[in-house]
Amino acid sequence: MAKKKVLLMGKAHSGKTSMRSIIFANYLARDTMRLSPTLDVEHHHVRFLGDLVLNLWDCGGQDAFYESYFERDRETIFRSVELLIYVFDIESDCPEKDFDHFAGVLEAMEENSPDARIFVLVHKMDLVAEEERELILEDRKRLIEDSCLGVGVQHFQCFGTSIWDETLYKAWSEIVTNLIPNIGVLESHLADFCRICDADEVVLFERATFLVISHAQSNRDGREIAEGAVNGAEEGSLASGNPAVKDSHAEDVAEIQSSEDAEKTKADEAAVEMSTSPSSLLSSPLEPSGASPGEDTSALTPTPVTPGDRVSAPPFNSAAATNGQITKGKPSGIASSTPQFDAHRFEKISNIVKQFKLSCGKAQSQFQGMDVRNSKFTAFIDAFTANTYIMVIVSNQNLEGGGQDWSSGAKTAATLLNIQKARSHFEQFIPRS
Repeated sequence: MAKKKVLLMGKAHSGKTSMRSIIFANYLARDTMRLSPTLDVEHHHVRFLGDLVLNLWDCGGQDAFYESYFERDRETIFRSVELLIYVFDIESDCPEKDFDHFAGVLEAMEENSPDARIFVLVHKMDLVAEEERELILEDRKRLIEDSCLGVGVQHFQCFGTSIWDETLYKAWSEIVTNLIPNIGVLESHLADFCRICDADEVVLFERATFLVISHAQSNRDGREIAEGAVNGAEEGSLASGNPAVKDSHAEDVAEIQSSEDAEKTKADEAAVEMSTSPSSLLSSPLEPSGASPGEDTSALTPTPVTPGDRVSAPPFNSAAATNGQITKGKPSGIASSTPQFDAHRFEKISNIVKQFKLSCGKAQSQFQGMDVRNSKFTAFIDAFTANTYIMVIVSNQNLEGGGQDWSSGAKTAATLLNIQKARSHFEQFIPRS
């Protein structure tokens, strides 16, 4: 069992404990308001992907504690660190002192753990006016870069984050991906699986946190693009064709070729099939962690229904689900056929599905997966290995162009069978705990 020491540092009240609680302790954003400030150092052992344990040191940010960190406990705190996460409060009333502490932490890291990876989170960005966020974040990044270069730190990554939107998941997905030792091999096999399923995109989520750990995207000419969480937001072309299943790595992946056509679904109409266990399904929308404090969420409580019933949802608008930035077709008057992807689409899905899983738990049910279908695409989210979930997105064919409609039962069965058959193959790259 691999253990990785992770330091979580920053000034008091910067939001360190809140983000940790949301990612690893299943808190909603509004629930973090009852958390008290961290005193001294709190140790947490967080299991990730089964056999990877994060030894998370949540360090209090009061001035007196920093004096202890830099002097009496210097070696204890900063020795054998795998990863440093330093959090800045964008609305701090004493930024000069914050940067003094940051420089001291960097010097101690260079002295005791020179090979540690460094991530800097500029937090509480929701408090900045939306039209000014990009400019203010770039200015803060420049100051952070100057501090890093001043003590000889050449490599670091910086993110703007907020507990009220998907940016927190974006940053932490990238952070934890850096701790997975065989991520390159995993991405390669995920790209093969994307080709096998003839999918547009395949995304792998960690089971407990639902953070994105890998992503593969199919190109128009049939080539696959394997990406980690940091590159998963790039634009790309889509490939679509008949579902043919064959695996060059695992012989037990089924080979399926279907020619059965089905009646095309009506435009803008979607059926959402949600699988839960032991015997209940959820029919109400869930509250994303970005809900505003004090917002009435009484209508968001999941409602159990009779086992075997199919739950219908309002028509699913893929563009509306991501602020209109995901399009699977060519907009009127636009010559380009390249789809426009929301840069945060995976993290938004992480956020939404994780809250849905929590709602399942409150209803004494266990989330297994869901299918989302409309006239443009079908998305399958299903339990995959012992420690992951997988999402497979397949765009529906244009029947007039000789393609096949993926809303048919045969095509759905083909994809679900591929997921089932690939589980044992991927278990060797993502070991059981």
